[in-house]
Amino acid sequence: MEKTFDDVVGFHGHLCLDIAMGYRIAKAAVREMGSELKNMKEVVAMVENETCAVDAIQEYTGCTLGKRNLTMTATGKPVYLLQNTKTQNAVRLYCHYWETFDPDGSHSARRKAMTGPGATPEQKEAFQKELNEKIQEILTLPEEKLFRVKKIKLPPPPKVGKYKAKPCGNCGEYTHEGRFKEIDGKKVCISCYEAALERKKWT
Repeated sequence: MEKTFDDVVGFHGHLCLDIAMGYRIAKAAVREMGSELKNMKEVVAMVENETCAVDAIQEYTGCTLGKRNLTMTATGKPVYLLQNTKTQNAVRLYCHYWETFDPDGSHSARRKAMTGPGATPEQKEAFQKELNEKIQEILTLPEEKLFRVKKIKLPPPPKVGKYKAKPCGNCGEYTHEGRFKEIDGKKVCISCYEAALERKKWT
């Protein structure tokens, strides 16, 4: 059964701009993939940020971190992909709406002033009304006003859960083999790898 916007909000816990955008993105991605989603064991979602929109992706598509069919690459971009790992066909959505949403920071400034400790009930109510209007805008605007959709083909992400765990060559903590990085002749966890790179900057 197709998930509704209320389902997505209920899963996330509150109503916000990003959950509305995530709902629109997930809905479009599922529609564009069509029959490619018949076998959900072959489907994976990939996200490139850590916003509330990710919860909408999880609830609407059924791809979750716990099931290892949702992967996160923290590039900081509002980019979302849905892929059939068997055919390697995917749909990529880039949300350009945020590029012009608050260019001068006025929305953020109003939010701080009208929802902070010193805000009056009237100010809070006024800001909530403004927020609700923006949410409705996101829910009703044509898709081309929100994001770009592109069908692509790419290798599927590695199946982390299929790798055995071994101790990191530096800290000794057990790590999935598929996540090891090599530095100074040792296979180490990402944390140790990044720390080693940082040390090299200053030596």
